[in-house]
Amino acid sequence: MAKKQVKPVVKPYLCGVWRSKDAARKGMKMVLSILFISFIYLLLGVLLSFNSLLLRVLTSAIIVAVAAMYMYFQGANSGEADTAFGEIMYQHQQDGRTVVQADLERCYHPAKGFYIVLIALIPYFLLTLVFAVLAQPITYSLGVLPSWVEGPALQTHVGEALAYYSIQNSPMFMSILRIIARAITMPFINAALLFGTNATLWAERLTPLWVMIAPLAYSLGYLQGPKLRVKINTGIAIGLRKKKRKERKARKARAANKKPEQLI
Repeated sequence: MAKKQVKPVVKPYLCGVWRSKDAARKGMKMVLSILFISFIYLLLGVLLSFNSLLLRVLTSAIIVAVAAMYMYFQGANSGEADTAFGEIMYQHQQDGRTVVQADLERCYHPAKGFYIVLIALIPYFLLTLVFAVLAQPITYSLGVLPSWVEGPALQTHVGEALAYYSIQNSPMFMSILRIIARAITMPFINAALLFGTNATLWAERLTPLWVMIAPLAYSLGYLQGPKLRVKINTGIAIGLRKKKRKERKARKARAANKKPEQLI
């Protein structure tokens, strides 16, 4: 006979507030998570800079996929925890106890994951947006002249000949901005470099989009919170059912092994 399946246990929960203080705190903490991902992007991007286009694109896609999975599971854990808290608050409300506003805001809300990501992405999005607007094709620039040339360069005819070396092709601000923007989107830029200058320029102009990909997986994971609670509650019910079955078998075994008392 097939085992009787346990019906999924769906517990009601209170719906929280998507724009809450606890969500804002989680968003500010996620800034560090995105910074950690950016460090991994930079480190692995430098180590896995293959000359082969196929290998570089493949490794870049794997790096981004792993980062997205990391954020997804973070969001799933957060959504499950908020749903569990919502179940507790619902039970408190059913028992006639007062649910304070702070506890209500902490409960699960499907839009809360997107709000958390929005808060976390603000500094990165603004930085990459400025860079995307100012990005220009990278051109060849002359190197820095040695110090011993400074004396002869004071002469008129020599100075005129070396004047082009003193021209700055790009401001220092843009150079620093490019380093930061590329560091936090390294897998995408790394893959575009082998396609040429125009592809690299477009990849740089799309950095506000690239920086959002992995963090958005957090929002998708957060949406799975209620489903995870159903699985957990069902697992608990299955465990209790097995425990009761074992207890019944143990009682029957004790009753069967019990010898009748000898009459005198």
